[in-house]
Amino acid sequence: MMTPSERTKSFNKARTAQLKALLKNKQGLWDSLLRLLELAEENTQTILQGQPTDWQQWHYGKLQGQINQVMLELGERSAAQIKAFSQTTWVAGINLIDAPLKAGGVTVNAMTQLLQHRQLVAIDNFMVDRIKDVLSGKADYIRSQLGLVMMGAQDSETAKKAIAESLGEKKMWRAKAIVNTELSRLYNTASHMRMNEIGDAVPGMEKEWRLGRRKEHRVSHLAANNTRAAANEPFTIGGIKMMHPHDPKAPAKETVNCSCFTVPVMKHWEVDPNLTVKT
Repeated sequence: MMTPSERTKSFNKARTAQLKALLKNKQGLWDSLLRLLELAEENTQTILQGQPTDWQQWHYGKLQGQINQVMLELGERSAAQIKAFSQTTWVAGINLIDAPLKAGGVTVNAMTQLLQHRQLVAIDNFMVDRIKDVLSGKADYIRSQLGLVMMGAQDSETAKKAIAESLGEKKMWRAKAIVNTELSRLYNTASHMRMNEIGDAVPGMEKEWRLGRRKEHRVSHLAANNTRAAANEPFTIGGIKMMHPHDPKAPAKETVNCSCFTVPVMKHWEVDPNLTVKT
């Protein structure tokens, strides 16, 4: 049987390994969305290249329908990718609690009830809706560019260039902020709920606020770095009670584009023998 110090060492090592999952999922989802945007831009340009050289021969209604179909497909494919990465991020948040405990020689008998929790569904749907809002704005912009060409107020080559730029990575900063914020919300919410779910079995587990990989942080978050709280107690962030970073009840000023996260820490290794297996 391991000593408490050996348990803590193994626990911390496994925790560090688990933390990489959030960054991997953020980058993975963003890369997937960029590939879909590139495909949409290519399809849009193919449609425009197929138009007559004389813009006066363009059929606006037909052209608009073709562009709308491209953007509709982009929205549906983006939604599918978001849902897939949301699920893996939610599970990663649960594993941030379970994997270190297991490495420390503690297995909680009760199976988690969180895998299809309503908050996973709610945050996932919210993220899909917000990304679709961004894409809807892009579709409106494309239609406005086509309208300018049809009125003779802009040449077709200028419109093609503007449309390509609008679907490029530099113009998608809002979508990237949504991905970063909402995947972090999923991850932190899942780990917080799992910690509370097993609190009676592992009473020595606490949570610690950590700063993420950003050059600049909110002053209130800097002050919270490395502070600890019991699993069911809030942190005080700039005078606001937050159970964890990206707490859904917190105001946007404390959550948008925040890179903070919480990690589980063990105050002691006493556990409830009726609810756990300790080796």
